[in-house]
Amino acid sequence: MSTEKNVAFGRGDTLVLAVAVIWGVNFPVAKQVLGVLDPIAFSSVRYFSGALVLLTVLALRGERVAISWKEFWPLAGLGFLGITIFQGLWAYGLDLTTAPKAAVLVSTAPVFGAILAVFQGNRPSLQAWAGIVLSFLAVSVVINGSITEFNLGGGTIWGDLLMLAGSAVWAVYTGLAAKPVQKYGALKVMAWGMLSGSLVLTAIAAPVLPSQPWGEMTTGLWLGTVFSAALAAALAFVMWYEGVALLGVTRAMVYSYFIPIVAIIVSVVAFGADFNLVQVIASLVVLAGVQLTRSG
Repeated sequence: MSTEKNVAFGRGDTLVLAVAVIWGVNFPVAKQVLGVLDPIAFSSVRYFSGALVLLTVLALRGERVAISWKEFWPLAGLGFLGITIFQGLWAYGLDLTTAPKAAVLVSTAPVFGAILAVFQGNRPSLQAWAGIVLSFLAVSVVINGSITEFNLGGGTIWGDLLMLAGSAVWAVYTGLAAKPVQKYGALKVMAWGMLSGSLVLTAIAAPVLPSQPWGEMTTGLWLGTVFSAALAAALAFVMWYEGVALLGVTRAMVYSYFIPIVAIIVSVVAFGADFNLVQVIASLVVLAGVQLTRSG
């Protein structure tokens, strides 16, 4: 699978943009579920279910599901990094800070991705860096809701640090998974990586799983959990890495700036949050920054 070199909007862009929309919707959805379930319990259920979905799809497509031990260990390592560690940081970070601050901190992932690309010998151009910085500043304004007032208070410093660490881990995970995806295919890499990572999460969550208030989970919350597992975890992870394989890490990662914008739009539509003219203009600036990075 070759990396797309032209700047025309292609299949890779479509894949990662669709993922950004799915993950943006998942942000407020997951926040609602975390109001009932412990973060590690939710993550273990979400990713174990997602892994089963991917393994089932592999089997239904007639592909070889089993892998050798030689193939398993690298994929298990990726799963431990991208599922166990990242999701633990993300879930606890989201639980300990506010959703707007979490969205800003998650938006640092493209910066970490560009730094990783430098160490991998794929130095982004000055234009690409300009697009990354412009998009980050603009998305921060979108989330803050103002250019004259600071509205990102609340939460705890530990929650902020966990989200920032998770952002860095996600960038490393994205970069490291690119080659295995090209070798084995995104579906198989994500299926086995998600299964191994979720089993570790489940082992960690085992002491708290029986004591979760499952009776407080409404139909809406269960539907949110299904969405988070089947779409935001299983399907979106496969689409994301197919997009990364086509675009490269830097061009793909910059699309993650759309995640908080989508999250805010969902919050406005579903939960009555406010969205003002400054946020609309800043969202358009994000688009300009993404295009700068894509064409750089």
